[in-house]
Amino acid sequence: MHKLRVASCQFPVSGDIAKNAEAIRRYLRRAKQAQAHLLHTSEAALSGYAGSEFFSFRRYDWDALRCETQRLRELARDLRLWLILGSAHFLDKITRPTNCLYIIDPAGRIADRYDKCMCTVEDQRVFSAGNRLVTLPIRGVQVGFAICYDICYPQLYAAYRERGARLVLHSFFNARHKGPSCLDVLNVRQVPTRCADNLMWAVANNSSQRYSNWGSFVARPDATIAQQLPVNRAGMLVHDFPDGLSEGGWIHNRMPMKLAKNEAFYFGTPSRHPRQLDPRAEP
Repeated sequence: MHKLRVASCQFPVSGDIAKNAEAIRRYLRRAKQAQAHLLHTSEAALSGYAGSEFFSFRRYDWDALRCETQRLRELARDLRLWLILGSAHFLDKITRPTNCLYIIDPAGRIADRYDKCMCTVEDQRVFSAGNRLVTLPIRGVQVGFAICYDICYPQLYAAYRERGARLVLHSFFNARHKGPSCLDVLNVRQVPTRCADNLMWAVANNSSQRYSNWGSFVARPDATIAQQLPVNRAGMLVHDFPDGLSEGGWIHNRMPMKLAKNEAFYFGTPSRHPRQLDPRAEP
């Protein structure tokens, strides 16, 4: 099986689309230099995180977002890299957008899009919830996708296990807070636990906008952390997959969580908008 080399970056995501885009371009080039096949960005890395970096999408510059998305797609194509792009997906002037990951292939095409399924109460004020899990084989590795609050729902990782995922690329925005809180330890414990429960790896990344609660990391299937970036500092980590299940630890939970037949993978209100139902819709 071919190796998939993942580069995952963190930087201080802001409400400035052009500034965010420039940072992502810089990391795309660094990923290429590191001979990575894929660059993974944090939640809302391009768009900025609504409710934190700006109050609402009422006066949002969607044209600027589309322009920078296109430029990033062209650069990904030129570099022959996959790009997992944290952003927001416009539906129409009335319907709340989705909080999304655009999965951009090395030809610069939108191969798929994951819309954040589990939305916090604050998220629901500005976003429509997703209701579709996404898996994709990339260089022989079955990859699943998740965003931030999804981690609080073990059934989501269990569902990815059922779909054969060996790696979850999980984008977070646990940043721009006043100081330490439970988030300083919560997700660094939750992600490895989900990996151990489901015999999979995960790359969890975060914005480094101060105060960020933790640095981006790679979690193993034995609940240990393979590597982690310093907190509150921009940077990039690189890891090769597939990798072994354990690093001197032990594997447990050979009997996965049994999911209900009609398990609902969303918290919030999904829309039935055609642009949400189309996984390859243009931004």
